[in-house]
Amino acid sequence: MFAGLKQKAQELWARRPGLLRGRSLFITGGVVAVALLIGWNVMNGGKDEDPYRTAAVDRGAITRVVSATGTLQPLVSANVGSTVSGPVQAVLVDFNSQVREGQVLARLDPTPFQQRIVQAQATLAQAQAQAAVANSDYQRYVLLQQRGFASEQLMAQQRAARDTARAAVQQAQAQVAAARLDLDRSVIRSPIDGVVVDRQVNVGQPVASSLQAATLFVIAQDLSRLQANITVDEADIGDVREGQDVRFTVDAFPDREFEGRVSQVRQQGVSESGVVSYTVVVEADNPGRSLLPGMTANAEIVLEQRENVLRVPNTALRFRPADPGLVAQGQALMGGGSRRGGNTGEAQAQTRGRDGDQRGPGGPGGGQRGRGVAQIAEALQLNEQQRAAAQTAFENAMAAMPARGQGGGGDRRAAMRRVREQVIAAIEPTLTPQQQQLLAQFRSGGGPRQEVRQQAVVWVLRDNRPTPTLVEIGVADNTNTLVHSGLSEGDQVIVGGGPQAQERQQQRGPMGPGGGPGVRIRGA
Repeated sequence: MFAGLKQKAQELWARRPGLLRGRSLFITGGVVAVALLIGWNVMNGGKDEDPYRTAAVDRGAITRVVSATGTLQPLVSANVGSTVSGPVQAVLVDFNSQVREGQVLARLDPTPFQQRIVQAQATLAQAQAQAAVANSDYQRYVLLQQRGFASEQLMAQQRAARDTARAAVQQAQAQVAAARLDLDRSVIRSPIDGVVVDRQVNVGQPVASSLQAATLFVIAQDLSRLQANITVDEADIGDVREGQDVRFTVDAFPDREFEGRVSQVRQQGVSESGVVSYTVVVEADNPGRSLLPGMTANAEIVLEQRENVLRVPNTALRFRPADPGLVAQGQALMGGGSRRGGNTGEAQAQTRGRDGDQRGPGGPGGGQRGRGVAQIAEALQLNEQQRAAAQTAFENAMAAMPARGQGGGGDRRAAMRRVREQVIAAIEPTLTPQQQQLLAQFRSGGGPRQEVRQQAVVWVLRDNRPTPTLVEIGVADNTNTLVHSGLSEGDQVIVGGGPQAQERQQQRGPMGPGGGPGVRIRGA
């Protein structure tokens, strides 16, 4: 820029004989001075400009999800096999064939089975003839005994011979029935109405049955609905419940989103490479039967959804100014929070323990005087009268708690559980049948996980200056976090930029700016 201005000045100087006349000299000098001033301001003043990037606090939806993958399968399918052996004589269906219950799918060579029937019938005829002779002998010895010519021992022998012949007839009859059953089984029929999704047999292929029937066909009963068996990590399975909505996509239709619902959470965990996961069954409609069995479903289980709530961008919670003075102000709002070595410099989340033991302004358990009742009230959907009764019971239990909870953390957690049960016992007689069901889920751990509120510091841009603000936040999704207090709709929170932002970004390594002073999030 200065080179251009210098060249312009040289041109004007070369033309000075014509310009050094009256007002021309003054105007030309003024133009050069203004140009130099603008250039100086651009080169120097603009260099100091490094504006903050802001985003407005707004209202909208927050959806907390768990991402997982699985495989689509028919809701009901049947593996059709053969319990008899023999070569395949005919195959009457193919892939995608619509079949009805009892319809013939394939036939084995019936010749061996027909021969067995003939053999079994011959054996039966022989046994019947022998039985007739044995019965005739027995009747003759009965007459001899009546006349006193046959002893009782001889009669017993003839009676046994007759019974043995009759048993041989029954055995031969069973062999004939078994041979006819095998002949009937050589005809493979469909057990259900459905669609053939797999065929594993061809004409001439030998079928060898053993202890387990060989699978020849797989028939899906109804492809208008499918199920997806998705795998969920053990860290997320605690939030998954039956009835939750599920959104998923498949690679075949990347621009379409399908909807389903959790129908089952299987309790058997599967360990692979030290990672434990659980199978979640999702049922979904298959409009137009566009989804096919075997497709991979990229699913999102909707754990929680909040509508029309105040929210702040997640980037605002991660922002940290470069000015150490501003950082110190943020730490002062958080009560001076301790700094850990290797801190990323971003806001670090610290949630309270499951027992909610938090030392607040009121001493041990002081932070629970609002939270303890709120958790029960939200889980059981208490009305105002029930909430007031629960609050009274909670305060009475907390007043007596120090005398029983002076021990370690385990004793205190047990004491907090006793406080919760005292509150529930006080309001249980007033619960409705629906609230009784919620109570059963709450006690068994089957209810929804209670929201953990946290405190964090965000910087709000006021008068072009970042101002640290302490906020209370709740659930979050991939983009935004719910704000309970500390901000108002329309506030401009800083999400990036600021002095030395580029240098700070260059210095930031994979683990952050190496232990620089940061502002953490603490449990509220």
